[in-house]
Amino acid sequence: MSISAPSRLGRLLGYDGVIATLLLGAFQFFLVSLSFIACLTPALAFQALVGWQSTHLALWLGAASLSTAAPALQALVTAAAPLLRGDRAAGAFWRGFADAVRTRRATALLPSAAALVLGYDVALLGADGAVLLGATAIAALVSAVVIATSFLDSPLRAGALLIAAVRIVMLRPHLALAWLLLALLAILATTLPVIGAVAWLSAPALAAVAADICNRSLGFASARERVGA
Repeated sequence: MSISAPSRLGRLLGYDGVIATLLLGAFQFFLVSLSFIACLTPALAFQALVGWQSTHLALWLGAASLSTAAPALQALVTAAAPLLRGDRAAGAFWRGFADAVRTRRATALLPSAAALVLGYDVALLGADGAVLLGATAIAALVSAVVIATSFLDSPLRAGALLIAAVRIVMLRPHLALAWLLLALLAILATTLPVIGAVAWLSAPALAAVAADICNRSLGFASARERVGA
């Protein structure tokens, strides 16, 4: 028995139809990306109001503005699995952020400490090619370690957690390169002339979901792999 055209249209446009499902899924990506941007408000405000300056105040302010970066990354990783399942992910994001702030305060200081040290190195040694290249390489390595800590669901203390993250980056460099490439693509998408503003509201969540898919495809046991599993 054939289905009539009005019936097909009703299934397509109904509250549980294909269009409604796609819109609700896109809205979850929007909410997660917006939540991630909200967590990075200190860093974005510093970049807009102060920017890079070779002064003590600017260097310390810049380092302090990154104090929410690691918890925001863990929250983004926490929301990736619900996004893949089509569940509500905004609540998972904020629960992950609160958990990171409560249990991983020492780990959250790693981006700030690295930014402070690298900032002073560039300010004292000069912004020539070799210094900038070395600072960029170290920043990429630190970023990979911070992302790795976000994927580790472990009760270990900060020192042991960082050691486990460094071990993952060393033993699985293809994963670290995939994470950094996805992060770079997300950042570059926000700088495009026309769609950059729209990318801000979708690129973070899309990058997190892509990283979760890469983890499962490249041998990482799960999006929140336990140490030693």
